[in-house]
Amino acid sequence: MRRSVPLLLIVCLFLIFSCSNTEERNDDRLEIMAASFPSYDAARAVAGDLASITMLVPPGGGEHSYEPSIEDVIRISGSDLFIYNGGESDTWITYILSDLDGATSTFSLLENAAFTLYEDEENIAWKEENHDDHDHSHGRVLDEHVWTSPENEIAIIQALCEEIASLDEDNREVYESNAASYIEDIREVQGTIRKIVEDGMRREIIVADRFPLLYFVTEFSLDYYAAYPGCSSESEPSAKTVAFLIDKVRDDGIPVVLHMELANTLLSEVVAEETGAAVMEFSSCHNVAKRVFDSGVTYVDLMRQNAAVLKEALN
Repeated sequence: MRRSVPLLLIVCLFLIFSCSNTEERNDDRLEIMAASFPSYDAARAVAGDLASITMLVPPGGGEHSYEPSIEDVIRISGSDLFIYNGGESDTWITYILSDLDGATSTFSLLENAAFTLYEDEENIAWKEENHDDHDHSHGRVLDEHVWTSPENEIAIIQALCEEIASLDEDNREVYESNAASYIEDIREVQGTIRKIVEDGMRREIIVADRFPLLYFVTEFSLDYYAAYPGCSSESEPSAKTVAFLIDKVRDDGIPVVLHMELANTLLSEVVAEETGAAVMEFSSCHNVAKRVFDSGVTYVDLMRQNAAVLKEALN
């Protein structure tokens, strides 16, 4: 069900990729291109085997620093649907969208979330260090990690189901059944997390890392302290950041220090060593290592793992 590619791209495809796979070109399934893991997982949940789904940013890769190849642009232009997150940091996606001719449908996770939030630096150590001289003239920054809220993920799956079904009406019932089943799984883990929070001894988490979990803590009414804002470019913690987090863990009796997936664990390990807290990984579900991706892990799987970690962190 692939759409025609603009003439210039066809010429490029012939000259650069003349040895491309013939079997792939003859595939009549929907062709869906997903920018990163959250988009890929949502498409896989809804479409299943009825679509050919490709994730552009490789497992373990960084979406914000990704640079698409000519082949990526050609495949997106020739696809039925391109799913991406959306937001100011996806500059390479903005470039691709401006080059599409309208034949490819597009779907933004951010635009289909149930609610959106702006980054809040109130409980960020980085803010404590920089509040005197940090330039806030750029205004508020929209937090792009909408899927970390299960409620947002449900809204995304519902909207994506309608988008995919509109491209393949013959299989609408299958897509709707797939979406309903996945939403049921999401609601199950959502309920588990809510119960863990309600039964927990505390409602505060410490993240010795960047903080892409604003939607998560907002949905479940959790307090938090973190080293950096969600998309901070900071890489090395200052002595003041370390001291701030150590004091918070000690003062509040926090049993677990969290770090994000695929992150440098040095800061969390230092804080843990100074306080006696345990170190555990919490997934933003933004990306996964290749071995984890190859295992077929899903958003729901990762959220179930997060539930187990949260239970340790709140007790």
